[in-house]
Order: sequence, then C-alpha cells, then structure tokens
Amino acid sequence: MLYMLTAGKKALVDGGITEDVMEEIDKAKCGVLIGSALGGMKVFNDAIEALRVSYKKMNPFCVPFATTNMGSAMLAMDLGWMGPNYSISTACATSNFCMLNAANHILRHEAISG
Repeated sequence: MLYMLTAGKKALVDGGITEDVMEEIDKAKCGVLIGSALGGMKVFNDAIEALRVSYKKMNPFCVPFATTNMGSAMLAMDLGWMGPNYSISTACATSNFCMLNAANHILRHEAISG
C-alpha cells in the first residue's frame, strides 16, 4: 500500500499537480482510477491457509486488502478526493481501459482534467 501511495503521488507531481494546484481544485470532482492485474494476493493466500485451520482464524481485513480497488480508495482518502474512484483489472489491457474510462468521466463532467 505504501508503494502505491508513493507512486500515485509521484504520478501527480509528474503530471504537474503541485501543492498549489491541489489547493485550487474541486476535490469533489477529482477521482482516482488505478489499474492492477491483481489485488493483495499475499493477504488472500494467508486467509486461505488460515481457513484450513479454522474459520475463527480468518483475518477480517482479508477481503478489503485483497481487492484491487483498495489502492485507489486509500489514495483518494489520503488526497481528500471524492470523485469517481475504482480500479480496473483486465490483465494486459488494463492501462487502455483506465485511460478510456478516465476520459469518459471527464467528458460526462463527472471529473475534471488536470
């Protein structure tokens, strides 16, 4: 999660979204869309192993941390952004789908472009 937060913030800086820009933008119209091939598989695998011992050993954070959208949710919460927020997981086509969906959110005025 720490790597994802760092990468997301570095991507904003690379895109010209500085602290000054962040103060002026409408956070209700800023969203986070992150593409990933998989979620937190280590957490998921650990949960499967725990279930083999007993259902009482199941970590309650297994599902939230194993889903691919946890990265976008954490980044949005950290930035205070309240616009569209989800993750796309489509293997090799993930980046294309992310760009297409982000563009569609901007065209439909659900989000603003930087």
